[in-house]
Amino acid sequence: MKKFFAIVLGIAVAAMIGYGVNYALTPLNTQRLQYITQEDAINTNGFIIRDEWVMYSRSSGTVYHSVSEGDRVAKDSRIGLLFYGDVAEDSIKELAVVDNKIKKSAAETDDYSVESMDETTIENNIYRRENSIIEAAAENDIISITQYKNDINSLRENHELAAGDSLAEFENQKKDILNTVGVANEDITAQIAGVFTKYVDGYETLLAPDAIDGYDIAYFESLSQSPQIKKIGTRVEAGEAAFKIVNNHVWYVMMSIPSDIMKRHEVGDSVKLRFNNMADAVVKGSIYAVSGENGGRVVVTVKCPQYLESALSYRFVDVDLIFDSYDGYKVPTHAIRTDPDGKQKVIGINSNREYDCYCEILFTDADGEYAIIETAEDAENKLSHMDRIVVGER
Repeated sequence: MKKFFAIVLGIAVAAMIGYGVNYALTPLNTQRLQYITQEDAINTNGFIIRDEWVMYSRSSGTVYHSVSEGDRVAKDSRIGLLFYGDVAEDSIKELAVVDNKIKKSAAETDDYSVESMDETTIENNIYRRENSIIEAAAENDIISITQYKNDINSLRENHELAAGDSLAEFENQKKDILNTVGVANEDITAQIAGVFTKYVDGYETLLAPDAIDGYDIAYFESLSQSPQIKKIGTRVEAGEAAFKIVNNHVWYVMMSIPSDIMKRHEVGDSVKLRFNNMADAVVKGSIYAVSGENGGRVVVTVKCPQYLESALSYRFVDVDLIFDSYDGYKVPTHAIRTDPDGKQKVIGINSNREYDCYCEILFTDADGEYAIIETAEDAENKLSHMDRIVVGER
């Protein structure tokens, strides 16, 4: 009997030793830690809504714009002429040249007024700056050299204007051109302050900030996703657009998204928009309005108080609506364990030693079966000190 028990005990000890050796030699299922930025976002399409004012021609004729595309203009400022008839292209070009001279002549210089200087004073100013360039070159001060050269160029250019044609003479030149044209005209002025543009698409009256609360899924889907953008030329017909002014301070983006996504968000929440057809431009904004649900979708409108020049050229956009973003370590959800106290952790490995790394779950993707985590504030072992984590059992 004793011999039997000794045999059984020997078998049990051998089994335990064999299991222990096998347990120790079996490699762990691990993965390297990957630190990423995870976005809670959705990609969708949308329409840009702006405060826009379009001037429509009251008569067929020729329109002359004295400002350039993208220029900021003040309310009630003169920005061109509308001729009640045909005007030769050469005359339009002459007007543009003389208007540029008028602007340059009327502009104030930064540090001096050329009109108050005689020729000797101007030459003395140029001479002093030339000496300053020599001194700056000795000190390898490239920035100062550039500034002195710009000063010299401005002095000479403005001196030539002052010595040649005065502002009054340029104004007379403009009158002569208009008299030669011989076609009645009227000033055209900006009714709002903003950015001048020659591009229209017909959506200026279909999408307006003061009507946002009334836009729903049905209205969104009724809009064509291929707006026909038209550039205004010099020849216009009665009732056609002559130019447009866009408020560049505040604008909006209207999008259609699944209604269940908005259950986690509300009006006033801060978001970001990334425009994939504008070289991935990103702007900050806030949820301004949410429509009623229809077919599992809602219209969400985001208010953007940040000026984005490229947005002026678009109406329909491919956009990522970013609700939040998280910086942390991407791990499989099954690698996260819960200890008896209810704290969540992962098992980290550093120099072949295992550590309990308590963590906070920042974001979970149930479909992708992964989470974004970061070291808990009171954790002794930080994830940043680990090489790998255990993602499975031995």
